[in-house]
Amino acid sequence: MSSDRGSKGRWARAWVLITGALLLTACATVNKQHPLVLEGVVTEAQMAEVARVYFIRPKPYKSKGVSDARVRISFQNETLLTQAEGNYSLLYIRPAMGLLKVHSETMFTDQAVPVEVWRAREYKFIAGKTYFVYVRQLNEEFRGVFYEPQPVSLAEAQQLIQPGDGFVGGTLATGAARSAPIDRLTEVDAPPASAVKELLPALPENIYKQEKYLYKVR
Repeated sequence: MSSDRGSKGRWARAWVLITGALLLTACATVNKQHPLVLEGVVTEAQMAEVARVYFIRPKPYKSKGVSDARVRISFQNETLLTQAEGNYSLLYIRPAMGLLKVHSETMFTDQAVPVEVWRAREYKFIAGKTYFVYVRQLNEEFRGVFYEPQPVSLAEAQQLIQPGDGFVGGTLATGAARSAPIDRLTEVDAPPASAVKELLPALPENIYKQEKYLYKVR
């Protein structure tokens, strides 16, 4: 009997440690100094004056190395947040239009150290609208791993935070998202399709001309 209790106690302590480690790694840091980010408690009146923007970054099964590190997400060339794998965040952003970029590091085939890369889309954040931005991993083989800010619907967002479908475990809510988790949303006031502009691919051959191997594949 005492052996069973001891075994259960050890298992409980191990579970607490595992859970704590997951919470530490699956997190995001918001830049509270960004001029378009509304921080703190948001009132109902303020809610109508800002866009609610969720950033979702699941942890994929087939991923390793530097591509698993935090990404940096910027808007109008100023950092909004840094985000680890396996979480989603909610930011309240004042109406604005500009490039939303996801910056990350990757390994090119002829480099010994990581190179910073990015993908972008033009977003128009509209007051009262709710956006779901999927921080989607793109594996471009010898050209490295990139992330793009892909717009998705509420139904797609709810699927992304569930385990399975190429993702490891559930995607945890962090920060303000804990008070408004995606899985409890039933409907949202979505932006029009025109609020997100599809940009031409930012080819590594054009962005990273300093990388010697890129000239060889032209």
